[in-house]
Amino acid sequence: MDRREFLITSSGAAVAAASPATVQAEEKAPTSPAAPHYSGQAVRLRLAMPWADTPQGPADAVHGLARRFETMTGGRYRIEIVEGGGVEPDADLVHGSAHDFAPLHPAFAYFAGLPGLAGLSAGDFAHWIAIGGGQMLWDELAGRHGWKPLLAGHSGDAPPLWSREPVTGLQDLAGRRSAAPGLGADVARALGAEALGSLAPHEAAAALADGTVFAVEAGLLVGLAAGIPQAARHATGQGLNGRGTALALSVRLPVWEQLPEADQAILAAVAAEAFQLSLAEARVHAPVSRRVLDALGVTFAPWPADVAEALGRVAEATIAHVAGRDETALRIDQSYRAFRAMLSEPALSAGFPSVA
Repeated sequence: MDRREFLITSSGAAVAAASPATVQAEEKAPTSPAAPHYSGQAVRLRLAMPWADTPQGPADAVHGLARRFETMTGGRYRIEIVEGGGVEPDADLVHGSAHDFAPLHPAFAYFAGLPGLAGLSAGDFAHWIAIGGGQMLWDELAGRHGWKPLLAGHSGDAPPLWSREPVTGLQDLAGRRSAAPGLGADVARALGAEALGSLAPHEAAAALADGTVFAVEAGLLVGLAAGIPQAARHATGQGLNGRGTALALSVRLPVWEQLPEADQAILAAVAAEAFQLSLAEARVHAPVSRRVLDALGVTFAPWPADVAEALGRVAEATIAHVAGRDETALRIDQSYRAFRAMLSEPALSAGFPSVA
């Protein structure tokens, strides 16, 4: 069952609700297959994803993307989808966030989502990637490690921090295990939590249910589909990564370079379509999800004042540390900040400039 069909009504959403850190490493390109695997007339590609292969979560989008590419290329490709977190060594393609590549270089965080108030909305992030120089910088960084990245989805803006108990201040996070993607885990650690990296939605729900973790960051739609509200009835703030997490389809360079230009364009178009569809789903399903969550007794609350103040300060320091890593990180940071500053200019935010 397609997730859009699954969640389009409150009853479907209610069923869904009832369903069950940055690491530094040597910069070297991973071992990769030399070429795609052929079988008859079809090229067989292996796509790895960290998501549970269920109809109520991000795996639905991955299956849709794969089938769309197969259809638009007239059946010249067959994509096998396998579950596997991180950067799978035998995969031709990987779906997930750029945070998965953080062990190769911490600046990959810019292409997934920054913590605190530093993040761009999903739409503005896509604009930076498309016309603000982000894609060229992303291609350069990922290319050094043997990958071609494509923007292919988004978790949704303002994902709350789900917890088993209320978060009323910094003291509630101190020493407690919390999971957040990317630099959000570094921020959680600086706030006093015992920080974990990102957990797949189904893993997060299970960890909350058995008390392995105290809090987890997840978007409303993804969290609802994974059953997180069953285990954690408190949703606080806008997450440690305030504007959510972008998702990517990463293609091994030997595979990408052997695709005909027309098929490269089709794959890029399919990924872009998947991104736009994720924004539409997040927007349209948000009211339904919120009503279902309210009915389930989920309590929403803003960040406590001391958490909000510390989060902003620590997030900026964490980002500055990454930006100072090397010349590559600095160029990415400068591009990102310049684009964000441009969007905040009064003339732009007010609309089209007047003509003298």
